[in-house]
Amino acid sequence: MDTSYLIVGLDFIAAFLLGAAMIKLLLKVAYHNRLFDLPDVRKVHQIPVPRLGGMSFLPTIVVVIAFTIGSLYQFNIVHQTFMENILFVRVAYLMGAAMILYVVGVADDLSDIGYKTKFIFQFLAAVVMVLSGLWIKDLYGLFGLHAIPDWVGIPLTLVMLVFVMNALNLIDGIDGLASGLAIVSLACFCAIFIFERRFVYAMTAMTSLGVVSAFWLFNVFGKPEKETKLYMGDTGSLTLGLILCFLILVLGTFIGHNGPTRNCKYFTIAFSSLMIPLLDVVRLVIYRIKHHRNPFKPDMNHVHHKLLQLGFSPRKTLWVILAADVALILLNAFFSMYVNVNILLVADVVIYYLAIKLLTEKIISKLGSGPGAGA
Repeated sequence: MDTSYLIVGLDFIAAFLLGAAMIKLLLKVAYHNRLFDLPDVRKVHQIPVPRLGGMSFLPTIVVVIAFTIGSLYQFNIVHQTFMENILFVRVAYLMGAAMILYVVGVADDLSDIGYKTKFIFQFLAAVVMVLSGLWIKDLYGLFGLHAIPDWVGIPLTLVMLVFVMNALNLIDGIDGLASGLAIVSLACFCAIFIFERRFVYAMTAMTSLGVVSAFWLFNVFGKPEKETKLYMGDTGSLTLGLILCFLILVLGTFIGHNGPTRNCKYFTIAFSSLMIPLLDVVRLVIYRIKHHRNPFKPDMNHVHHKLLQLGFSPRKTLWVILAADVALILLNAFFSMYVNVNILLVADVVIYYLAIKLLTEKIISKLGSGPGAGA
């Protein structure tokens, strides 16, 4: 067996175990000090639950990656020049940007801060990410564009980073949803980078997958009465959003086995895994602006709220959305071999719109007009 495959697998196990240990510690601290996310009219839960789970993500990822890199170097498993590769420089920038988000996330989870402050820190983290040399340089035929100049790619990258971070944050409304979508997306990245033998990136994706999987089990199957349940909070969703953006960006920095055609397919898979939260944010912003509402103020119009209004349980809603996400990835991956990427994008938007329209009509038929019915 290739040593690299073994290392990546061990990273997953290490991150899972360390993440679970840190989560248990955070649970003890949160319940002892009553650091809870309190129920309100927008939230599904009826019992106060801690939202400190995301605090385990970045420390676990940093520790596992640092230990792996140090071990590879110390025991001469890889040559020193490999350790000085640009890949590690980019991962270092990623950790720096993630630390910025970690601080603002912890501040928000412990004492709510305004969305304007969060935007400022998200932008700063995005700037750090761009300073690593990662920005969009090729759209692979999207909107008929291929190579794009830096003066277009850099601001586009900054917008994408902030957009994706907020999309994952905003869809974190029921147990296991945001983390479940992140797990699906990270699994796709793991498969791509292992296939392409980009093991530094595979290590980053697999380590993230390990700690998020550990959190997902506590989040979905934990019991508040047994003090084993917690949420990820902004600390977790912002960290995951940044890591997913990082992995998307690095897909454009190398030529795959079949050149740009392969990269185009990878981009399609990457964005397909995040299509549901991305389209949900776009729809809600348009709806709120159209109805003269603050686009940054939360409401109950997300796709998971619609399924809940139809009588779906939170657990069933989770499985339906995750199943739709996996189906979207598989369909787009298959059709990307035969269909232009712009046609695929239009098809995805149309399918999403029709699904939302159908849900809305069923809600109106069942409950009449009300909050979220027209969204």
